[in-house]
Amino acid sequence: SAVGDDVPRFEIPNRDYWLFRGTLADYADWSVENSARWPWGSSPDPAFIWPADHAWCITNDVDPHFAIIAAPEEAIIRIVADSRIDAVLD
Repeated sequence: SAVGDDVPRFEIPNRDYWLFRGTLADYADWSVENSARWPWGSSPDPAFIWPADHAWCITNDVDPHFAIIAAPEEAIIRIVADSRIDAVLD
């Protein structure tokens, strides 16, 4: 079967997305579990990640230096203050 034929997907101009559901713990094995669907090497990180309650969202693009995090102000302040994370306010 073609890449992603067995999962729902959606398209926007210049991008195709497959929709997966799982736990945050599933993220650790993302590349391994999806290598059959993504035959061009390691699978990319998910473009959008959010919890069931939609309290926050992380998005990134194919450019590895880019990601956006949307969350309550308190969470953003904690992320920016954490020296382990390269984050800036925009």
